[in-house]
Amino acid sequence: MAVNRVSWLLRIDSDPVCYLWTGFGPLETPADAVDPAGATWLGAGHIIGIPGLQALINGVADRVNFTLSGVSPETLRLAREDKASVKGAQTRIGHVVFDQDWQLVGGITWEWLGIADALRVESRHSDDGRVRSIILMVGGADTSRSNPRFTFWTDASQRLRSPTDAFCDHVAMISQGVTRRFGPR
Repeated sequence: MAVNRVSWLLRIDSDPVCYLWTGFGPLETPADAVDPAGATWLGAGHIIGIPGLQALINGVADRVNFTLSGVSPETLRLAREDKASVKGAQTRIGHVVFDQDWQLVGGITWEWLGIADALRVESRHSDDGRVRSIILMVGGADTSRSNPRFTFWTDASQRLRSPTDAFCDHVAMISQGVTRRFGPR
C-alpha cells in the first residue's frame, strides 16, 4: 500500500532567497522552472500551518499571514537584517510528496504565488521562557488597491457619490425577465 507524506514549502524571493519547509533538517529538491539549479530548503518545522489559499474572485484577492514560531535568536537577527529585501518579494507556496521511506516522489508542485508586504518580528515572555515569532504578511499576486469590489448600481449609492446624478433613477424597476423602455413615454 502506497504511503504519501506531504510537506509544504515557502519560498521568498528576497536577497538572499529564503527557502523554508515544514520538516526538520535540510531538504534537497531537484531543478524546476522556479529554481533551475535546484534548492536546499531549511527545516522550519514550527511554521504554524499554511493558511487556506484562494485565487482572485470578484475583484477580491487573498491576503495571508505566515507565522514561524519558536525561532532562534540568530534567525530573529537575520529576519531583522533582511527585512528591507522581503517587502515586495515574490512568495511561493508549494508542496512535495514523500514515500514511506521519506524519499522525494517527483518534484515541487507550486500552489500559490503572492507578494510579501511586511515582516514583523515578535518576542514575548511566557511561562516556558522567551517565545520568538516571525510573521510574514503576504498578498495574493493579484492583490491591488486598484482592483475595485463589485458595486450595486442603485440610485441611493449613486447619489452618495454624486448628489445631482440621476443616471440610476430607474434601476429599482429593472429585474430579470422584465423589459423596461427608457426614454420619453
